[in-house]
Amino acid sequence: MIKQNNLLREQMTPPNRSYFEDMILAMRASSVDRVRGEELLLEAAELLLNGQGKGRNAKQIFGENPEDYFREVMNSAPSRPVRSKLNNSLMISWLALTLLFGVMGIAGLIMKWSGGPDEIFGQISIFTLLVVGAGSIVLIEFIMKWLASLSEDDSPKPKTFDIKGLGIYVGIAIAAVFAGMFLDNLFPVIHISPWVSLGLAAAGALGLKLIFFKA
Repeated sequence: MIKQNNLLREQMTPPNRSYFEDMILAMRASSVDRVRGEELLLEAAELLLNGQGKGRNAKQIFGENPEDYFREVMNSAPSRPVRSKLNNSLMISWLALTLLFGVMGIAGLIMKWSGGPDEIFGQISIFTLLVVGAGSIVLIEFIMKWLASLSEDDSPKPKTFDIKGLGIYVGIAIAAVFAGMFLDNLFPVIHISPWVSLGLAAAGALGLKLIFFKA
């Protein structure tokens, strides 16, 4: 729909295009669902082009203010939940540890039932827990920066990427690996059965639902 909107926008006169771009900014800054917002913008673009073909301009079709046409929809849309950066970071770490315990539990049971050595999945260092919890935040931050660097043009292409930022993240990852080699044995090791790992994963999933994704 974004691509189609861009194609329709190219057919508009400069004044109409400028007006429509203000409509886009108003809609995307609102709390209206992203998909629904793009649908409304597409309908508005088609309506504008239809009126343009009859010699009418955007203000004659939609009114003086670009956001007025969508005001009723914007006012009726539920507010988007606001998450603080601390809350987001806690959620990411929580999810990462939940997945870690889930993988440990499943892999441990598979090894146990197949008669293989399950010791590797039956113990975990406190240092590993700290690295997974903190490293997941760094990883997601890196991914979000990369996604933000993608444009929404007709053919999405990566913009100039922050090489310095990439180097910092890679450096942190390498430092964590080497630190793990020396520090892992200095931290206490927890012995945990696969069933307990699965229980912790289930509790973590329930916590995500009740704490972070409350209706």
